Amino acid sequence: MMKLAATALVLLAALSAPALAGPCDTDLPALKAALASSQAQPDVKTQVQDMAAQAEKLCEAGNGQEAADVLAEASSVLLGQ
Repeated sequence: MMKLAATALVLLAALSAPALAGPCDTDLPALKAALASSQAQPDVKTQVQDMAAQAEKLCEAGNGQEAADVLAEASSVLLGQ
């Protein structure tokens, strides 16, 4: 339960970062950190890792808004497990 709370705090901190920083600069690293400390089920971790990889590719292609959408969904999956 404490790990879930810590994960939630990391994600909330990332999502409330200054508007000048985009999701590729803040949300992606925060999701990866939350995932690393998460004790989610292996299938959930795999799904979130895949979504993070997809978001990273979108970031590299300059599609920040699409990346933000994927990251928000990934965060919900990680927290909702």
